Amino acid sequence: MNRSVRGLSRLWPDSLSMRIAAILVAGLLLAQALTSTIWFESRRRQMLEIPTRVFATRVADAARILSLRPAGARDEAVEALSVPGFRLRFTAKLPPPERSNADLDRVTALLSEVIRLHLGRPAEIVILCAELQDEWSRPAGSWAMMSARDPVVVFRVAIRLAPDQPWLLAMGREDENGADFGRLGTIADYVLRIYLLRIVIVAVLTLIAVRLAMTPLKRMAGAAEALGRDINRPPLDVDGPREVRAAAEAFNAMQARIVSDIEEKTRFLAAVSHDLRSPITRLRLRTEMLPTEALKENFRRNLGEMEELIDATLDFLRTGAERRDGVLVDLDRLVADLAGDLSISGSVIRVKGSAGDAVTGCPQDLRRCVQNIIENALRYAGQADVLLSAGSDHARICVLDDGPGIPDDQLERVLEPFHRIEASRNSASGGVGLGLSIAANIVGAHGGHLRLANRSTGGLEVTIDLPATA
Repeated sequence: MNRSVRGLSRLWPDSLSMRIAAILVAGLLLAQALTSTIWFESRRRQMLEIPTRVFATRVADAARILSLRPAGARDEAVEALSVPGFRLRFTAKLPPPERSNADLDRVTALLSEVIRLHLGRPAEIVILCAELQDEWSRPAGSWAMMSARDPVVVFRVAIRLAPDQPWLLAMGREDENGADFGRLGTIADYVLRIYLLRIVIVAVLTLIAVRLAMTPLKRMAGAAEALGRDINRPPLDVDGPREVRAAAEAFNAMQARIVSDIEEKTRFLAAVSHDLRSPITRLRLRTEMLPTEALKENFRRNLGEMEELIDATLDFLRTGAERRDGVLVDLDRLVADLAGDLSISGSVIRVKGSAGDAVTGCPQDLRRCVQNIIENALRYAGQADVLLSAGSDHARICVLDDGPGIPDDQLERVLEPFHRIEASRNSASGGVGLGLSIAANIVGAHGGHLRLANRSTGGLEVTIDLPATA
């Protein structure tokens, strides 16, 4: 059962537009299957009509000829009029009719009408049998109407012109008398015109309608994705159908609330930061009044950590909140200048490769991102290797170190704000746990990806992939 469900789920389209189209086409097929009885009824009446008219005409002609003959010569005339497939005989007693069927109900009125019309006088007519049969003389079902080579209708009709006369019993088999209702043509007509043509037309119209209906949804999905990269992106255009306008207005209102909340939080923390700096400054002044140098140094270190924490927190909160116009960034020069600045303090930074200038973004943010990662490597390994490369659709910056690395179960968590590893990468080693978080936010704001991995030879590998400008 579960395998069947999984098999059906694989056939279910992945996109919403194709699902809607599939539902509509499936509904059309179901409706067509339920209403196909109309076609079969029409086809059956078509196969019955010509034989009925031909047989009724022959019966009327025979009855008229016999009515003109003397009573003693009628038996001879009956024999002369009887031919293979059409037999006549007189009977005094009316034979019992066969069990009623749908074909009998369909042709009774037509048989009686055509006989009276061609006979030209009143007559008593009883339809005893009328049944459509296939080439093997079996009752023709729905499939036989499309597959039978020579479907025929079997008739038994009794007629008398006056109550005192015997019944004239006519029995015969009539086909379509040369009408072109070929099997292949019939099947092709049924499948092509009734099913395929309608399905193709409905499918095309459905795909067009669904595409038009899904366009605003795709636009909104693109806007939501862009919103993750740039919270200050322009709002959506409020146009289209009423429901789309309502959704666009709700989306724009949500974006405005998010921007307002971020700005309010930033202002609040900036105010808190300002208020905290004043007592820290006063504490620095009082630190210089402490009696021993060791105590002074301890207080200076604690106050420095407090200031670093405040600055890093504000730096993290500003990431992505400030909207800046993107420009082409020369990553080779950016990394080279940064390596030169950081090497002044004696750090060893080796830069190899080239990423070119195919990236659009904010140079200041990208510099801060790469700087945080390189400083992180220098802090725990004392040196760093920076490898630059460019692909067809991305530019890559890879920072390698030979430090202690990160436990595999912590590789994702170190990107969370304020998360620090208590073993080798603890607060005593420096940092407040925001450098990698800030770097990941900047890369995400540029539509890229940041990945961490432990090297097989030891150390950490940080890879930055940024989308290349088309």
